[in-house]
Amino acid sequence: MHHEEKRSVRSLSEEYGVSPAAIHNWLKDAKSVELSDGSEVTAKEFKQLQKENQRLKEELEILKAAAVLLGKR
Repeated sequence: MHHEEKRSVRSLSEEYGVSPAAIHNWLKDAKSVELSDGSEVTAKEFKQLQKENQRLKEELEILKAAAVLLGKR
């Protein structure tokens, strides 16, 4: 059942002409995740934040390595 209006995914699929899988994906992406500071983001935003965090960690490691190399000159 859909959470707010108590409608089934099937009825929403039939009404809007989209696949049940698409609706399940939308619901999953819209589901909120609570962060350690108490704020909430959607699951999709959380995945994006995790990806950005990983990229920033990698960039930091590259900068640290560059600083070591430049410091030796």
